[in-house]
Amino acid sequence: MPQPAYIPHIDLLLQALRVNRDRLNSKSKIAVDAKLLKTLLQTMVANAPFSEAFYKEAYPDLAAAQEAGQIPDLRQHFIETGFFEGRFGSPPPVDEAFYTSTYKDVGQAVLKGDVISGTEHYLRSGAAEGRIPNEEIRADLEAWMVVLRE
Repeated sequence: MPQPAYIPHIDLLLQALRVNRDRLNSKSKIAVDAKLLKTLLQTMVANAPFSEAFYKEAYPDLAAAQEAGQIPDLRQHFIETGFFEGRFGSPPPVDEAFYTSTYKDVGQAVLKGDVISGTEHYLRSGAAEGRIPNEEIRADLEAWMVVLRE
């Protein structure tokens, strides 16, 4: 699906969601059409950092698929598919010292050779677990986690 170049006016989005502005500030849950949600997420992801070199290195299956002509545009793959598969579009901002000292289990796993690095752990499972990759984004991630857990 081609990616929209803009986000529709808030009133159009709210109409599609069948909610009013006041409800956005409430704790109530709303049902969201899956196609609308996916399009909104793809629009968000389209503005996320992307590194083709990182994507190829981190995901050799995609590099091979591109070389075989199965994936013409890796960035478009990330927007349409990769993000929804849990892939990263660019290197995550992991501070190795912070991450391995904050998460003792990861530090121990690195020392034992179970994982190569804190970054590898973060890519494989840490991000999905809501772990904080560095001190600079702690407040942002914690704010997201409050919203995600409500």
